[in-house]
Amino acid sequence: MVVLCAYLVTCAGVARAQSLTITSAPNAVGSGARALGMGGAFIAVADDATAASWNPGGLTQLERPEISFVYDFARFSESVRSGSHPELNTDEDLSLDGVNYLSVAYPFPWTLGGRNFVLSLNYQRKYDFDRAFDLRYSDLAALTGGNIAAIRARIRYRQEGQLSALSPAFGIELTETLSVGAVLNLWDQSIIPSNEWTIRTEERRFAWVNNRFLPRSRTVLRVTEKYRDFSGTNLTLGAFYRPDDRWSFGLVYHTPFTAEVDYSREVGVFNAGAGAGSTLESRRKKIDFPWAIGVGAAWRHPNDRLIFSADITYRAWDRFIVRDPRNPLLARRKVSGVTGLDPDEAEVDGTWTARAGMEYLFINDRKPKQNLLPSIRAGLFYDPEPASHRKDRWYGLDSGTGQPDHYFGLTLGAGVLIGDRVNLDFAYIYRWGRDARRDTFALPDTDIDVDRHQFYASTVIYF
Repeated sequence: MVVLCAYLVTCAGVARAQSLTITSAPNAVGSGARALGMGGAFIAVADDATAASWNPGGLTQLERPEISFVYDFARFSESVRSGSHPELNTDEDLSLDGVNYLSVAYPFPWTLGGRNFVLSLNYQRKYDFDRAFDLRYSDLAALTGGNIAAIRARIRYRQEGQLSALSPAFGIELTETLSVGAVLNLWDQSIIPSNEWTIRTEERRFAWVNNRFLPRSRTVLRVTEKYRDFSGTNLTLGAFYRPDDRWSFGLVYHTPFTAEVDYSREVGVFNAGAGAGSTLESRRKKIDFPWAIGVGAAWRHPNDRLIFSADITYRAWDRFIVRDPRNPLLARRKVSGVTGLDPDEAEVDGTWTARAGMEYLFINDRKPKQNLLPSIRAGLFYDPEPASHRKDRWYGLDSGTGQPDHYFGLTLGAGVLIGDRVNLDFAYIYRWGRDARRDTFALPDTDIDVDRHQFYASTVIYF
């Protein structure tokens, strides 16, 4: 009996020490079926209401009042592959849908000097947190006397939620060729109640000694983490320059900001040998969101029948920091929002995104008025995700170089303008990454293949 109790104590310690940690950063969401059908290369095009998201300097191209609505559907697939823990191998699928963008825009053509001035009010979903895993995990520990203890667990992980912004915007012409604009992004949950996210983890553990199951070791651990009352504000600043009928250029800057959020963590534990218990803690956290800057160029056919566009954007993900000043368990009380580690422990670099796209309008030159004006679009992009890029070592993972994970994508789109009043647009996006997301589990020889399919549908009504 004394030996068995010692085994139980040892196994319980191993279970606590070897519990699998899962980290997950939010997914950035693009705006608008037309822009995304062109691969998201829209900084130098920006000629619809989603310009408030891509480049508010382009808002001055709107000539009529309009309202717009965008809806999207996404399906994610994550294939986990592990050489060190093959029991983790799994294929996870997750689907979600929701409102992507809403806007009302009104141009004022009779301003000082006759320059076009446009005001708009926009709702834009910026980040999704949805992710899910159903995993099996095991680990071994050597005990005295040549005995072997095994910890086996089943882990269900579910993260869900979103961050959106209510964004009043304006654009104004400074000259006939140069326009500027600005957007005030309000992230306050009192304005957008859905601005919150939740992480739920359930872990069922069992201990074995020399292949003998220990019934009293059965443990169920449930952890619920909630992030609520999110509040923050930042700006999107843009410039749009069109020197002639063929070329246009764009510049956009998203300012960094610090948001505050209420964090709570509830832990419930049941152990067959020790009974049940629970704890609840809550505190206020701060999250530093990174700045980003992008430039773009576009070329148009003289009658606007054909558009080619290209963008490059840099986002400073090394500035994505979660600050937890009231957490006594964190020595420096800050962690990377990407890795969940101290920023000095695992480096994270910023990312460079490159996008290219085209749009073709089927203009009938024999008709002075186009009752139906169809269009097609296509695009390509390189859209890396921030990561520590830690490599395998004999002792586990090294501190990493901070290089991002590589992701690529292609897009297809189509639209039709009906009676010069209603515009319908559709887009399909396929985005993939291979041997990525090693930071999710932080285990040697463990990574994830990611496939993401998205469908966007939008309508614009002109008045």
